[in-house]
Amino acid sequence: MQIYRSCYKDIDAVTIENDALSAQFLPDYGGKMASFASKATRREFLVQAGNERYRALEYDGDYVASECSGFDDMFPTIDRCPYPDVPWRGVVIPDHGEVCGLKWEQRIENGGEALLMFVHGVRFPYRLEKRIAFVGERTLGIDYRAVNLSGFDMHFLWAAHPMIAAEPGGTIETPFTGERDVAMMFSTDAKHGQTADWPAVLDDTEGAAYKFYFRDRVPVGRCAYRYPSGEALVLEYSAGTVPYLGIWVNNGSFKGYRNVAFEMCTGAMDRPDAAIAAGQSSVLPANGEYRWHLRLSEEIDGGLTLGFGATRPHL
Repeated sequence: MQIYRSCYKDIDAVTIENDALSAQFLPDYGGKMASFASKATRREFLVQAGNERYRALEYDGDYVASECSGFDDMFPTIDRCPYPDVPWRGVVIPDHGEVCGLKWEQRIENGGEALLMFVHGVRFPYRLEKRIAFVGERTLGIDYRAVNLSGFDMHFLWAAHPMIAAEPGGTIETPFTGERDVAMMFSTDAKHGQTADWPAVLDDTEGAAYKFYFRDRVPVGRCAYRYPSGEALVLEYSAGTVPYLGIWVNNGSFKGYRNVAFEMCTGAMDRPDAAIAAGQSSVLPANGEYRWHLRLSEEIDGGLTLGFGATRPHL
């Protein structure tokens, strides 16, 4: 295992790799995971933008006009919105949150075995950090910690935004079995907040794009995208502190990409005020902290997915 400075397109990056996997992070550009690749199969699991020069996202900038690829952390919101409560009531939280448009500090720890990155809020008093290390031959672990630097509770949500490169015939595997109610966030034929049925909600139409949240808490923190070859990217996470799961499917509509994004999150519905209204919110306690973890694994033999509810979107 090694951690070293590298380049991603035309910008500085940090690579962490072992004999099986390689991941590139961009501390100066939101702490993004720009690449997560298998050495055995040479598969890049994350969507890559086709431009040669990196399109940086500025603080409170236009996310859609930026790189729009890889895996961003969205904190303390997904959608642009006003903060809903005192003492910051009405303060506008940027689209896709604050942290993906900020420079993160970094340092290597544990004798070169782990990469620590952290960032401080601009409009709100918090610190968000993530510690990255391999926890298995084919598993990269990310341990998160959010710290409230004020004497007031802070409504927030963290959501993962891994844009997984999809293929025709790939399989979405979730921790849910049977039919479930989902809340639509957007689609071509459903209104925001409208209830639909899983897995019937999946749309194989060319050019379709849609996102929804499961209304139930996850029974276990595990989901996966499996390729027709049998190889899979498995994501395991803290179900107790990250209890909600959204899924965004893009079948060529957005930028011509074909991607699936598992948006596991501490609070649902894309913004803190909507999460509060839905009873699916999360709070960073006054002078306290909130911890969670995420594990990204390459699976080749299919052994981890027993018990999953699986459906096959024709992406």
